[in-house]
Amino acid sequence: MIPGTNRRIHPRKVLRAVAKVTLRGQPPRDGKTWDLGIDGMSIMSSKPIAPGTKCEVSFELPVGGKVLPVTAAVKVLYCSFSGPDGFKIGTAFGDLDEDSRDAVHGFAE
Repeated sequence: MIPGTNRRIHPRKVLRAVAKVTLRGQPPRDGKTWDLGIDGMSIMSSKPIAPGTKCEVSFELPVGGKVLPVTAAVKVLYCSFSGPDGFKIGTAFGDLDEDSRDAVHGFAE
């Protein structure tokens, strides 16, 4: 592999929005979206989430002059400390409902 190449299949777009992250058996925690593509997203969280963890992220996407709610099942791929902002958490989407999938595609493409 060439150092510095992006291993993502699909590009990401910057998205800075409020997010709620819900892990099984825990109350939702506040987070912030960082970027989003059709295959996944990165979020910022004050607490780490271990790679391999499955959780749910709720946020809003601006698409076509509207703001659309999205709830996405995700799997954590990595978690790295990013200083005062907390932890950057990279995720891959699981199954999205039709409305969420349409909103993600509308924003990311």
